[in-house]
Amino acid sequence: MTNKPFFSIIVPTRDRGQELQICLDAIFQQSFSDYQVLILDDGSDDDVRQQHQQRLKQYDTRFQWFEVNGAGSLGSGPSVVRNIGLEKATGNYVTFCDDDDCWHRDDHLEVAAEALKKTNAQAYFSGMQIKDDQGKIVIDQQMTLVSEIALQQQSIGIEGVYPLSASQILLYPDYAHLNITIVDRVLLEQLGGFWPHTRFAEDVDLFVRICDKAKGILFRPEICATHFAPEKRQTVSVSNRLSMQDKRLLEISVYQHLLVHCEGIAALNYARKSLAITEKMLTEELKLEKKKIATNVFSGNALSALFSLKWAVYTLWLRLDYRE
Repeated sequence: MTNKPFFSIIVPTRDRGQELQICLDAIFQQSFSDYQVLILDDGSDDDVRQQHQQRLKQYDTRFQWFEVNGAGSLGSGPSVVRNIGLEKATGNYVTFCDDDDCWHRDDHLEVAAEALKKTNAQAYFSGMQIKDDQGKIVIDQQMTLVSEIALQQQSIGIEGVYPLSASQILLYPDYAHLNITIVDRVLLEQLGGFWPHTRFAEDVDLFVRICDKAKGILFRPEICATHFAPEKRQTVSVSNRLSMQDKRLLEISVYQHLLVHCEGIAALNYARKSLAITEKMLTEELKLEKKKIATNVFSGNALSALFSLKWAVYTLWLRLDYRE
């Protein structure tokens, strides 16, 4: 490995034991070895940290441990922690793997490196599946629409890797989780990394901004990673301590952030469609709670974000029905 690794792999962690080891083992088993791993502990308890220190001894010096916050603290949240990782990253490209997700193709980094070296693309994504607590596959391909488009394209000469435009990859509701995201470090720095003002949907925000600005986007439909459904981590995930309505509000702020900061029509359309659908869902939830003013406000906001005659009629009906 050279002094400047090809990949920097950022792994945020908090109070995970065996899950983190599975994640790190999968990285260690990669056929491509020119990488550094930045493990950032966001306030794990002392006993967990001690266990981690023992686990790290089985790996080599490419695996680096950083304690971001004091033991047992509330933590800074995913955006802030990953941005700290970005400050420490020295690789040409940056990728991520959450501590209870894992890569299960040993050639994930090898294929990505070959494709990126050949094309100088700034962004690379791949397929991912989602499993539940029992290990049952609940979604066999996270980016179904994008995969269908990719398979219609001419590969870059590396089997299974296809070039895509922003409009071909920004297809709602598809988006790339961070564990299948690889991006040019310079581009990430230009984007300012993760938006630190949200603790939810920060991955969607970064994905759209990457695709909006990247010079060259590659996609490998092959399933290279597993994301585990969040039900099993209710007590440890910052995002899962939020109520559903709080999540909706944070999502709305993310899509508004994208509308302000993106420039390409594909990214803007993705953001406004996402915004409209989220505001519609919130409208229905507020309606059930008989919060009349809030219901009318968010129904109108959804209509402004993305007009449809059906929703316009529904919004008018709500206002007539809820008039004082």
